[in-house]
Amino acid sequence: MEFFFHPQAIAVVGATPNPSKGGYAILRNLQNTYRGKIYPVNPRYNQIEGIACYPSVHAIPGNPDLAVLFTSAEQIIATVKECIEKGIPGVIIESGGFSEIGGDGTGMQSQLSLLAQKRGIRIWGPNCMGIVDAKAGHVFSFTDPRVLSRHLKPGPVSLVVQSGMLSAGFVVDLLSHETSGFNKICSIGNKADVNECDLLDYLMKDTDTGVIGFYLESMVNLRRFVDI
Repeated sequence: MEFFFHPQAIAVVGATPNPSKGGYAILRNLQNTYRGKIYPVNPRYNQIEGIACYPSVHAIPGNPDLAVLFTSAEQIIATVKECIEKGIPGVIIESGGFSEIGGDGTGMQSQLSLLAQKRGIRIWGPNCMGIVDAKAGHVFSFTDPRVLSRHLKPGPVSLVVQSGMLSAGFVVDLLSHETSGFNKICSIGNKADVNECDLLDYLMKDTDTGVIGFYLESMVNLRRFVDI
């Protein structure tokens, strides 16, 4: 799980120079908060925000240990397979269009779960807001860069939240009233692989976390949760 919180290099698949798109916000948040190497991936551009952009994950010259994906749901399976072939151990899928819509979306999410089980990659999401780490200063999310940069102050409270939009509204409302004190905010979405048990286990060992709060709509493994 460590590469989700302290990656050495990050690929952003679906990065774009269009300010109205989530791929732009993810890239800007990384530029504002992350000091490691960033690799934007989009075949339409050679450069975005002054950073060299690559046509595919395979084309990245370095070896990122985390990829943040924000593309159409139909492209996600192929992209995750590229990440596996590239040797990237973890992906955060912030795109929607999976089990929350049923039908083909549920089938694609099942494929993601199978890839995680069979190929060893860890998959965070899909349909999530990603990670905000106030202590490290990292924002691996398409959350509005202007809100977090002004108000985020670190504290002992870590949150694990399932609904991306509700959690974002909750957090932004608190921050806008200058109520902070967060350590890590983890939006896990549909839980194709990484779930509340993985985060509970990780955060209980995190010396910067004093309190863990959960907002969940379901539990993957109640017995494991209780045992932890």
